[in-house]
Amino acid sequence: MRLEQYEAAIKEKKNEMIKLGMSKGLQNEETIYCSQELDKLLNEYNRLLLDDKHSNPLNPYVDLFTIFTTHVHRILSIPYGSFFI
Repeated sequence: MRLEQYEAAIKEKKNEMIKLGMSKGLQNEETIYCSQELDKLLNEYNRLLLDDKHSNPLNPYVDLFTIFTTHVHRILSIPYGSFFI
């Protein structure tokens, strides 16, 4: 399943659980089972997110360098006279 499919399934299962909880109560077997199914979906979704992040690891040094140079360029582009206003 893809992330979008998991998001749709999670939303649907969450709505189902809310309806069951409102109509049958939070301690009802059906509500608890539905909650467990929602937990499984959420765990799979989170696992998929982590796998996706690890497949494209970021290089923190490159990112830090990019941020640093961007800010240095912004600072250097400020007109000199504006510091004293």
